[in-house]
Amino acid sequence: MPGKRIAAARVLLIGLSLAAPVASAQEPANSPPAVQPKESVADRRIAFVREKMARYRLHAAGTDQIAYPLQDKLALRWTNPVSGVVDGGIFVWTDGRRPMAVGKCFLNEVQEAWGEVIHSVAPGPMVMRLEDREVWKPEGPGVTFHPLDSAPKPATTAGGRLTQMRTLMRRLEVIGIWGEKEPSEWSLRMLTTPVHRYESEPDKILDGAVFGFTQGGTNPEAIALIEVWETEAGPKWQVAVARLTQYGVRASLDGKVIADLPRNEMPAISDRFYRGWHWFRRYPFPKEGAAKE
Repeated sequence: MPGKRIAAARVLLIGLSLAAPVASAQEPANSPPAVQPKESVADRRIAFVREKMARYRLHAAGTDQIAYPLQDKLALRWTNPVSGVVDGGIFVWTDGRRPMAVGKCFLNEVQEAWGEVIHSVAPGPMVMRLEDREVWKPEGPGVTFHPLDSAPKPATTAGGRLTQMRTLMRRLEVIGIWGEKEPSEWSLRMLTTPVHRYESEPDKILDGAVFGFTQGGTNPEAIALIEVWETEAGPKWQVAVARLTQYGVRASLDGKVIADLPRNEMPAISDRFYRGWHWFRRYPFPKEGAAKE
């Protein structure tokens, strides 16, 4: 009997030793939890502008059952040191397939303010709400599409069509008319990577992309949508231009003006363009020239 008790005790001790957690030499058993990295100022800034855009609720006019949610993915992050913008983002609302609105929100540390501009690219009227208020009700289509004549047959792959899109967009000349007292014209540069890519079978859009046009750096002052859509005569290319600035924008296709948008600092609620400007009582972020956190 004593021998059996000793054997049983040994089995029990072995079982307990196998079940007990083993502490590594690098991580003591009683080590404190890992310290999470501190959120950077840049992360806080982009979270701020995203939160501002996420406040808005967009839907088709006449019914709030057809909603246009904001895309989770930031379409583009940009800065414009010339004007004092230290951080900004491009945001896209869709119906689940095609874009309905494209906007940007940004922080200007020189003026200690934040701003936002949104342009409808929807095929019809819609409504934007802030809490329980209607703050924007663009009437009719947000943009006007123009055919791209003499365009090549769309490639069979997405990569091939993207190459064609970049080539076709070079037929566009987009001018920004910037300044207040003595406006000057600036040729806007196309960003070669689309800020958004899409398709919509119900709308017969086989492929589409949104390209940004910048004055300098990566700040889009205008956007252009290019689409391949199915017609009875086969697939066709079309293009449309919209503004992302209160300053004037003029666009020409093969030398013919297709969009002439004058300066508009206070668009009407029914305009295709929405703009907001907000001063901080106290600027909430360390400035670029200040000591880093």
